Amino acid sequence: MSETDRIIAIIADIDHFQKDFTILSRLGVPDESDIARYHGVSMVLFTILNLCFELGEEVISLIHGKIPHTYRDIFTILHHNGIIDEKLMHTMSDLVYYRNKLAHQYTGLNRQDIEAIVEKMDDIKEYIETVKQVIKDLSM
Repeated sequence: MSETDRIIAIIADIDHFQKDFTILSRLGVPDESDIARYHGVSMVLFTILNLCFELGEEVISLIHGKIPHTYRDIFTILHHNGIIDEKLMHTMSDLVYYRNKLAHQYTGLNRQDIEAIVEKMDDIKEYIETVKQVIKDLSM
């Protein structure tokens, strides 16, 4: 599978999980008392964030960019290579905190953390659209 094919597959997976998120959050961000939706939303957001980071790594590989050593490095490298703007670099880098909290401190996660991620969903969508355009431009 080529790098471009992997990028397209990751974007398709993100789209799938964004649809799942929309379904799970149609009644708003659940609180801890709505156990199934709370954990469902948490895991879907965790998956979306992981896929966003994986997507960045694949784009860096495609453009033969510097190898990232941390998740935050991914977005710095994408910015320095003109893939994303500075605002998006900071926003996506900030999401590393929540990804790590989901992965390593899940019991410390709370509704405010989930809401903080949800507030960035438009930025995540912008990131995906930006990557789609870059892939389109590179394949021309």
